[in-house]
Amino acid sequence: MYIRSTLFLAQIAFQLILTAMFYFFTLNSHFQAIFCGILLCTVGIPHGANDHLYRPDKSLIGMLKFLGIYHGTMLLYVGLWWIAPLFALILFFVISFHHFGQSNFENESMKHLPSWLWGVWILALPVLLHFNEAIDIFKRMLSIRTETSSLPSYDQIPSIDFNWQLILIGILGISYLISLVLYERENRVRYLVQFIVVSLWYSFTPLLSGFIIVFCLWHALQSLQHQGIYFKQSTKGTVLQFTKAMLPLSLIALISFGVYVYFREFKIAEAFVLLSLITLPHVLVMHRLYHETNHNVATTRNKTSNALKLS
Repeated sequence: MYIRSTLFLAQIAFQLILTAMFYFFTLNSHFQAIFCGILLCTVGIPHGANDHLYRPDKSLIGMLKFLGIYHGTMLLYVGLWWIAPLFALILFFVISFHHFGQSNFENESMKHLPSWLWGVWILALPVLLHFNEAIDIFKRMLSIRTETSSLPSYDQIPSIDFNWQLILIGILGISYLISLVLYERENRVRYLVQFIVVSLWYSFTPLLSGFIIVFCLWHALQSLQHQGIYFKQSTKGTVLQFTKAMLPLSLIALISFGVYVYFREFKIAEAFVLLSLITLPHVLVMHRLYHETNHNVATTRNKTSNALKLS
């Protein structure tokens, strides 16, 4: 399990180091941008660029079908952003809540309460802590076709403006902790430590860099580990073979991102809309992957149990 892996302990340690750096040192926006860019290029973008490795049909025809469906889903989402941007934004929130929680608990069930609450917490907390700034970004996403205003500054960390935000943070946090007691008794201490460490990080960091680092460290990195384990088990391959297999499309994705930044600069609202287009088909692929993984684990346990009974 991810929660009991060495990676989880390494994430906790690294996150504490980063939090101490932000608390004790003044890290300017240029340093933050470079650090976030490195994480996005090495972990964030590649973790979603290897979805083709998990298609059922490994043939060339299967690859073409996969790419057709994958990009067709993205085009349909583009149409939704054009026709009904508010609905598209809400859909982006919902699938992100599910996806972040699903990867953290490695549970594909739509009824697993801690998964949903963790997804909500990890995405809603920075929004509530930087409410005005976040709302401004959401407004720009909804009016992306006419966006002309300049980006807000991320050098200053805004404080919470209204008590209702603190109340909502408290409700969400307590609800998540209760769900851990009810559903995750065996690993609740580790999940509690994760909750405290990530929440502490968000309280000291700006909106954009804070979220990007959480996205890369607590989602993309864990997802890559799960993908690598699945690849090795399903193909009997090695870590090196997994890296080589994901390299071509990862490079294409990185080059495409570089071209986009070069010609369009980095417009935060536009970048999040593009992220949503990639997220939708990626979530569908990963949902099937987690379902298949859990099914295989359950099958193995049943076989082991039956063998022990026979013996």
